[in-house]
Amino acid sequence: MNKKAVVVLGPTATHKTEMSLFLARHFPFEIISADSMQFYKGMDIGTDKLPKEKRTVPHHLLDIVTVEEEFSIAQFKEFAEKIIEEIFGRGYCPIIVGGSGLYIRTLVEGFPVEEFAPPDEQLRKTLSTTPMEHLRSMAREIDPVSVSKIGKNDRKRLIRVIEFYKGSGKKPSEVNNKKNNVDFLKIGLIKERAGLYNDIEKRVDKMFEMGFVKEVKLLNEKYPHWSKTALQAIGYKEILAYLNGEITLEMAKEEIKTRTRHFAKRQITWFKKEKDVVWIDSSNFADAKEKALNLVGKFL
Repeated sequence: MNKKAVVVLGPTATHKTEMSLFLARHFPFEIISADSMQFYKGMDIGTDKLPKEKRTVPHHLLDIVTVEEEFSIAQFKEFAEKIIEEIFGRGYCPIIVGGSGLYIRTLVEGFPVEEFAPPDEQLRKTLSTTPMEHLRSMAREIDPVSVSKIGKNDRKRLIRVIEFYKGSGKKPSEVNNKKNNVDFLKIGLIKERAGLYNDIEKRVDKMFEMGFVKEVKLLNEKYPHWSKTALQAIGYKEILAYLNGEITLEMAKEEIKTRTRHFAKRQITWFKKEKDVVWIDSSNFADAKEKALNLVGKFL
């Protein structure tokens, strides 16, 4: 019989952390973060990371690298799969929590990120100006199956087909997900779009009240050479630009709100394509908790 694990996923500002803590009070869970920016030490306020004193159950993959280090999805998968087996070995159940869709998919579906070809910056630069029809034709010659699933103007994914083939010698469509021996219950938290965007605005305002600027300033003094992946975290690049005198604080705040809304929109688009998700509206959180409690109880 397969082992069982739970996933709590969804866009930002839908109370995933609170839901995981609530469920962990009722079931023997240990929590694994699948938030690609909460891996970084000191990135606390800007990533809405749960403070250490509130981690009432074991949490994994928080605060494991500095902002000067790269941390790849392949490393995440290796770490997380090992932790999942250790949790089962202790007689507990993993609950994977986060909004980083590909990170979740790599665990749930055995997505083979280890076989991904490394980025080829020169190739990307060359193909970035290739006319779209020609680019699609080039990618189609390599892997028509993959290209048939790529949107009309999705240059990035078309380039990735070519890059993957040149780097690995394989077509992306030939790389199969590896089966695992875990059954996953995927609970998705969602809110109506206007309410979600309103909550995002409030969250950003709260980040500044909590001392976000000071957090970034101290981090930058300690680690002046940020990695590319760390700089992808929404908010940090904007505050660094403010600290460098490039933009005003108000401009930084508005840019963070805009980028976070856009990010939430992309998350929703990604998760809509995720298979077998049981969606719960978390606008009424008391009601959402009861629904999730019943779902998990039946699953386990």
